Amino acid sequence: MDTETQTTRRRARGSSEGADLELTGICKRFAEFIAVDQLDLVVPSGKFFALLGPSGCGKSTTLRMIAGLEAPSEGSISIGGQDVTELPSHKRPVNTVFQSYALFPHMSVLENVAFGLKRKKDREAMPKAKAALEMVELGHLATRKPAQLSGGQQQRVALARALVNRPQVLLLDEPLGALDMKLRRQMQLELKTIQTEVGLTFIHVTHDQEEAMTMADVVAVMNEGRIEQLGPPRELYELPRTAFVANFLGKSNLMRGTVSGQEDQLLSVDVAGNRILLPAARAVATEGEIMVGIRPEKLQISATEDTTAGMNRLDGIVKDASFTGTTTEYLIEVEGIGLIGTFAQNRGQQPGEMGQRVFLSWDPVHTFGLRGSESELAGVEEA
Repeated sequence: MDTETQTTRRRARGSSEGADLELTGICKRFAEFIAVDQLDLVVPSGKFFALLGPSGCGKSTTLRMIAGLEAPSEGSISIGGQDVTELPSHKRPVNTVFQSYALFPHMSVLENVAFGLKRKKDREAMPKAKAALEMVELGHLATRKPAQLSGGQQQRVALARALVNRPQVLLLDEPLGALDMKLRRQMQLELKTIQTEVGLTFIHVTHDQEEAMTMADVVAVMNEGRIEQLGPPRELYELPRTAFVANFLGKSNLMRGTVSGQEDQLLSVDVAGNRILLPAARAVATEGEIMVGIRPEKLQISATEDTTAGMNRLDGIVKDASFTGTTTEYLIEVEGIGLIGTFAQNRGQQPGEMGQRVFLSWDPVHTFGLRGSESELAGVEEA
């Protein structure tokens, strides 16, 4: 991004700043159905925060309650220390960008952006709207109608219209869902850049795992009205604390076993007769039956056994090999465990063919442990 664009965005930002958002004991019921269940959440000022989860998990309902479009059945909502639970949507310091964009087709791009300010009788509505369009790099299209713009350009207009009101919190409800993959990835980076420049609190609702991990500073994974786990994207991916998070946020190989001992802060787990090591600090449960997990990309697959000391090892038969371009994905049938997924970079000779015995190995530091009471299929269908 050039210096001129950065300066424009700082000017458009004006005195607007983000604000802490706090939800306390939020519950939302629709007749007998509980959409959001006793939700406690604090989003620090100026963060790009993502609510991630499958359809029906309560994320959009949570967003609508923050926006004032739904009233919570229980609990309170505060923004910047002010209780807004009883305030109507138009009096809250928030704006929302929807997937549909909701632009007025008969108005120009500039008139769309200035609409809210004109309703408030802001004398500087047009100059502020022009600055907001420059911020999203669409100043040259100010006189066009929405129908003359691409999907990505319409999304930017909707974003400018929301930002021009200088909200303390900007709500994004699946804003990129209508775009094709290439444009969606481009807009992911653009949205993150704009958020960094304007310094507002962004709350982004999405079911797209890659989108949340690309854009957000903090991700909350929701399931059945509750937050399963909250933290930075890398932390959630590298160290999931539930089977749902492990399966929903990427792929995981989950294996049941029994803790057989602990030495030098490493748990030893018997998994179908195989000794698997993992750091005790990376395990939710440290005794009895637990579930051991390893991400597919952490595994090394080879036609010969790795004899490196301290490595975890399994062996099995190649049941499937799928060429995906840069990699080949393998499914390995391991006796007593089942199918284990991994992949290898396509750099020449492949490590195994269909029906061939291969060897898997990985560093124990990448292993994580979950409660044995969980289902290893939790989150699979949703993902």
